[in-house]
Amino acid sequence: MFHDELHLKTGDLLVAEGHKILCTGGVGSCVVVCFWDGNGTIGGMAHIPHPTATGYDPDIIRLPAFSPDRALPLLLQIMEKRGARRKTTSARLAGAGNMFGMSDDCFMTNIGRSILEQTRNIISGLDLIITAESVGGLYGRSVRFHIATGEVFITFTNGERLTI
Repeated sequence: MFHDELHLKTGDLLVAEGHKILCTGGVGSCVVVCFWDGNGTIGGMAHIPHPTATGYDPDIIRLPAFSPDRALPLLLQIMEKRGARRKTTSARLAGAGNMFGMSDDCFMTNIGRSILEQTRNIISGLDLIITAESVGGLYGRSVRFHIATGEVFITFTNGERLTI
C-alpha cells in the first residue's frame, strides 16, 4: 500500500487522512502530540517546544504549535472541520526527555516536564483521553504516526524502538 510521509518541524502541526504518515524528529524535551479519530481515520500531530505562549514575543509565537495552549485547540478544530468527532478522538504523547541527564531541579529538565504537564492539562480540558505515552527518559526520539491505524512508531537515538 502506498503511504505518503508528511514531515513536521519543531513548532509545526499537521492534519492528515487515510494512509498518510506524519513524521517528526529531533524530539528531546519537546512533546509530540498525536490526535486520532479512529472512526474517520483522521489524525493530527503537533511538535510542541514550549509550555506556554504567555510572555513570549508575538513574532516567535507565530509557530502554530509553539505551546500546548495554542497548538492543541487548533489541531482539534482543524480535525473537526475535516470530519473528526471529539468523542472518538484520542491522544498519544511522546517526548519530554531529559536529554542531558541533568538533576531534577535543573532548568533544562523542567522544560520537558512543564510542556508535558501543560499538554496533559489542555488535553483534559478538551475532554480527550490520552491512550498511550512514551515520555521522559534520557534519549531523543523520532516519531512516525500512521493515520490509517493510529499506531505511533518511536525510534530512540540509542536505537531502541517502541510502538504506542
